[in-house]
Amino acid sequence: MSWLDFYAAEMLHQDILSAVLTARNVVALFYLWLGYKLLQAAWNVSPLHPLSHVPGPRLSAATYLPEFYYEVILSGRNTNRIKKLHDIYGMAFFELNLSQDEIFAVGGRKRNKPEHQVRNSVISLSGFATADHDHHRLRRLPLAKYFSRGHISQLEPVIQKLVQKLCSKLLGESGKQGPLNVTMAYSCFTSDVISDFCYGQSFRFLDQDTWEPNFLAPLHAQLKTVYISKFIKYMPEDMALLVQTLMIDIPNQIKKVHADMDAGVIHDRPTVFETLLSSDLPPQEKTLDRLTDEAASILGAGTETTAWALSVLTYHLLAKPKVLARLTQELREAVEDPQRLPPWMVLEKLPYLGAVIYEGLRLSYGVSSRTARTAPDEELVYRGEWTPRGRHDPVPVQYVIPRGFGIGMSSAITHHDESLFADSWSFIPERWLDEKMQRRKELERALLSFSKGSRGCLGISLALCELYLALTALTLRVFPHMCLFETTEEDVKYDHDMFVPLPKDGSKGVRVKVI
Repeated sequence: MSWLDFYAAEMLHQDILSAVLTARNVVALFYLWLGYKLLQAAWNVSPLHPLSHVPGPRLSAATYLPEFYYEVILSGRNTNRIKKLHDIYGMAFFELNLSQDEIFAVGGRKRNKPEHQVRNSVISLSGFATADHDHHRLRRLPLAKYFSRGHISQLEPVIQKLVQKLCSKLLGESGKQGPLNVTMAYSCFTSDVISDFCYGQSFRFLDQDTWEPNFLAPLHAQLKTVYISKFIKYMPEDMALLVQTLMIDIPNQIKKVHADMDAGVIHDRPTVFETLLSSDLPPQEKTLDRLTDEAASILGAGTETTAWALSVLTYHLLAKPKVLARLTQELREAVEDPQRLPPWMVLEKLPYLGAVIYEGLRLSYGVSSRTARTAPDEELVYRGEWTPRGRHDPVPVQYVIPRGFGIGMSSAITHHDESLFADSWSFIPERWLDEKMQRRKELERALLSFSKGSRGCLGISLALCELYLALTALTLRVFPHMCLFETTEEDVKYDHDMFVPLPKDGSKGVRVKVI
């Protein structure tokens, strides 16, 4: 063998040895990781764990695998599992799920989001995806005034104009052969509102000849990644329009606002970008990426949930003529011209309109997936009653939840608490009514459509303004000419969720015809 052959053989031997060692390293690292996870799981179910006194399934205590299975493999059905666990155990284990106001505390009591809940978020720099309480408060503060009732009232003419445009466009569907999915129409409306109100420039979806394109399909495609992104980074297809908006249009708009501010240009009304850029936030909170994520968060929160609430209301009002007739009578007495609506704060005082809207909010849920919090500085005490299976009388229970452990609840569970909302799956606006409105105040405490506490929905006033104005105009102008088309209650009834509620698989949505 020549020295050249010997050298080649030696190099081949070293390559093989290196590959074997690399493979061994990978295997070794895998077993180290597996060993760590097994030890972690053993600790989670051991008697020494701080939550060992809380009843629940041991597998859920040991690992997130059940959550992965129900959320990712079974497509958003973990909330249904949690409801069953509540029935069996009274509460579920590891991230505890409590039906108590303690979760959404106010008054300076800190509440973080569990890192597991915001991991791999595509809007990781937004306030919504900020885990730490103090950091979230810093990011939220400049936006609170922008979304206040007073500021929204000042800009209400923008919303009034878009409400009338929505109604006119819907009436333009008269005589067309095919049905219309009203969620698509309402998505165009809410997208135009949020873009005009926050960005200073409408997407103008309502100005199109048809209802497409809109953000309904792309947002639903993105929402399908919410659960899998806790475990794996993933970007779905059908995202072209949303990507164009979030990656190009909004960043360009932010750059323009920045340039205008540097040049001393003053606009008639500030945008959300001007509000953030002119705030006392530190420079790292005003970067292009940070503001783009915040804008994306506002867009997502301000379109889908309100559009779905209007869809649920549309179905129930068209399916229940007596409810629609009572609402119509109240509105006709209060509104002289349906194309010139009173301010939304005036409409808010109409009792039956308010009852209809709040019942619609209850059955549209807002965000229906579990909303978890951790209390970093205090122990939480859970006190309540629970009726175990096989027993008729409730038994008192009390658990101390150590600081730092996740606690959560879901509107899809709370809104069907029969002790609060009797016959909870039925649309009954009258449940919100009594002579002194005390019943409504009591039920509002249990309504989680906008969440609660220091992390409650920033846009609650904007959403209510849209709902009061839109439902009033729709009831007086459009619903007399609209009927349901091959739509049943199953098409609006909660079946599972991808962050927001979804009906049964195969549903074609709330379809109507305008006659």
